[in-house]
Amino acid sequence: MHITEGIITGGSAVAYTGAGLAVVGWGASRMKKFVGDFPGKKPLLGMGGALIFFISLIPIPAFTGTTTHPCGTPLVAILLGPLIGCALTGVSLLLQAAFFAHGGFSTWGANVIALGVFGCFFGWGVFKVLMNIGLPLWAAGFAGGLVGDVMVYTSSGMILGTTLVNAPNPQYSLAGYLAAIYAAYLPTQLPIAVGEMIITGMALQYAYRQRPEVLEELGVVNRPAKIIKHGKTFTIMLLPLLFVSFLAAPDQSFGIENESKPLPVTADSSEVRPEGAGRFSGMDETVNEKMAQNAGRATRDPYIDTEKMGDLWNLLLLSAGGVCGYIVGKYGHLLWGPKKIE
Repeated sequence: MHITEGIITGGSAVAYTGAGLAVVGWGASRMKKFVGDFPGKKPLLGMGGALIFFISLIPIPAFTGTTTHPCGTPLVAILLGPLIGCALTGVSLLLQAAFFAHGGFSTWGANVIALGVFGCFFGWGVFKVLMNIGLPLWAAGFAGGLVGDVMVYTSSGMILGTTLVNAPNPQYSLAGYLAAIYAAYLPTQLPIAVGEMIITGMALQYAYRQRPEVLEELGVVNRPAKIIKHGKTFTIMLLPLLFVSFLAAPDQSFGIENESKPLPVTADSSEVRPEGAGRFSGMDETVNEKMAQNAGRATRDPYIDTEKMGDLWNLLLLSAGGVCGYIVGKYGHLLWGPKKIE
């Protein structure tokens, strides 16, 4: 979830940027310590950055007619630690703002707080608590992935709501904004959160099955962990949960009734969506930017707006996918490949 350039301004933008820089700087120091402690595992930092960058960039069409994306930060935080996850998130968001028109420089700090701090610390914290009370690795991973993902969306909504209630023309109270934002987020983000839950748990389980010594050395597990032996059966058991998640709130709405009026659409609201856009447009545009514009806080075009350059943006996205895929493919064996017999 990205908050677009121009929505957060003035002192708030400075405060969020300062907080983001402090967290990323702290995470960078932990990365330096990680390299000193595990010199042979330095490529895992690049792989973690590639995972966060591409997972949080790639648009996934949703049944509500919008596109959205997972986060990737809970899994990386569980593997490498939450501060390292925050540092990698900061770098990823900077690249996305500079070259992919996702987020922005003025909102970089706020996006680091939401995607990095909330996604990493809540995902990692829930995982650690559940592992310490004896839950299986896959179950703790499921919970960490789900909670971390949900907290990213929750914090994004809170940041957006507190910003818009202080905008020139606020349309709701803080409670009203939060109700409207979360009602819009829920039907699209819930299935994504369930998907990230499954991927996080199964990625950790498979890593432990292939390279248990690596997870033990990294401190991910400190006791023999339970793993699933019958993956197909378990996947079938999860299908009803996925089906229920897709039934949640099938009608996407951007207004609320308890404030006595729906969220209005101004005459200029067509500018929120790029001209010629197809049926699927991003949640950032359909929710965040529209609400900001209605509140009198107009968004600003990115400084390098590659998204409006058509094929150039497609080329950059494909190139980024290729680079990230190469990094994960080259070093993925450190976690998910069979241990080499020396």
